Amino acid sequence: MDIFLKSLNEFKWETSSVERIKSGANPKTQWKQLVDKDICGSSGISVGYSKIPTGEDLPLHNHKPQEIYFVTKGSGFLLMENHESKHIKEGDIVYIPKDKYHGIRNSGDCDLEFLFIFTAERWKDIKYNFVSNQT
Repeated sequence: MDIFLKSLNEFKWETSSVERIKSGANPKTQWKQLVDKDICGSSGISVGYSKIPTGEDLPLHNHKPQEIYFVTKGSGFLLMENHESKHIKEGDIVYIPKDKYHGIRNSGDCDLEFLFIFTAERWKDIKYNFVSNQT
């Protein structure tokens, strides 16, 4: 397998489908799928880049694979179970164990952007389970 190299600008922003929004996703959150087996032949890892507009959130959810966030721009709150939250900002890294509920709320004055990494072969294999009626 060859080394894969592309600019972030070469990837298109994606948004949630109608089905995903009905399940609890925020239609204003965007992401780019950067690395997975289908994109570049990687094995056991998928990487993406997301942005959340000011005042919006990635709602509380869980999924089977563990995940890492690396905040590249902005600030906000890491949402957790039992209405707990922790402040996050540019340069912070977050490790999320498998099946652990989490989300992000942008409380800053610019888009909150972050790199996210899954221990999964393909994006299509990751199922988000959103929590309804979070506050």
